Amino acid sequence: MAEVPHKLGTRGVLTRVNKQYKRVVNTVVWGGQLAVGTLLLAIAIEVVAVVKKPPRDLRFALQRTGEIPLSIRYLFGSKKAPGAIAVGVAEGNLTPSGKPTSIYSGHTDPGNFATNRGFCSWNKARNLSVAEADQRCLEALQWQSVATENQLLALGLNPETHKVAIAIGTDLWNQSNSAGPQFPFKYKAALDRGFEGRQAYIWARVEAFRNKQQELDASGLFGICRREPYYRGELKGLQVDSEQWRWNCIKLDQRRRLLEIEKVFRSVK
Repeated sequence: MAEVPHKLGTRGVLTRVNKQYKRVVNTVVWGGQLAVGTLLLAIAIEVVAVVKKPPRDLRFALQRTGEIPLSIRYLFGSKKAPGAIAVGVAEGNLTPSGKPTSIYSGHTDPGNFATNRGFCSWNKARNLSVAEADQRCLEALQWQSVATENQLLALGLNPETHKVAIAIGTDLWNQSNSAGPQFPFKYKAALDRGFEGRQAYIWARVEAFRNKQQELDASGLFGICRREPYYRGELKGLQVDSEQWRWNCIKLDQRRRLLEIEKVFRSVK
C-alpha cells in the first residue's frame, strides 16, 4: 500500500477515507471504566473531523479540515512506518530496522498454538500467503490506531505529545482485541495517578486486561507463565493464579514488548 500523503484537500481526504478506511468511520469504541469507575459514553471514531473553523485547542490540531490523523500520516501509513515496525519488533517478526526475522514467514503462536504469519503475526493464517497476512495486518493496525488516537483526544490528550502511546496502545490491540480498546482509558488513569513514561505504559497495558468483573483475564499469557521456565522462575514465590501472580505474569510480557517498541522509536528520533 502506498504511503498516505501528508495533506490532502477536504474532498481528497474524504475520498481516500471512503476507499481505504471505510471500516474506521463506522467503528464505535465503547468506553471502559476508569479507576474511579466512571462509565464513559460511546465515542464514534472518525478518521477526519471536517469542521469549518479548526478549534484553537492544540489537542485537536491533527483533526482539522484536510488533515489525516497522525496514526496514518506518521505511525501506520505503510509497513515501513515506525508504528508498524514497532509492532513487528514486539512480535519478534522484524528487527528494529524493519528487516524480517526467521519467524516472519510463519510460526506457531505460543498462546493459542495457531499459525501466525506476517509482520504483526496475523493469527490463524495457515491458508494465507505472507503478503496477504501483511495486508490484513496493516489494515487492522490502521483502524485500531485511529481509534486509539481519537479516544486519547476525547480524554484530553494531545496525539502529537503521546504518539508513542498510540503505537503502544495499537500494539496491545494487536495482541488482544479485548485489552486494546481499554488502553486509552487506563493510560489516562495512569497519568492521573502520577505515573510517567515506561511506568505509565506498563501499568496501563496490564490494567487493560481486566474483564467486566474487574479480574485480570489473559488466558494465553497465563498458560505461558505456567509452562515456560523463564516465566516460572520470574514468578517464583507467588501463588499461581493469585491476583499478584496474574498482574506480574502480564507485566513480564508487556514490559518485554514495551522495551522492543522503545528500541524502534529511539532509532527514528
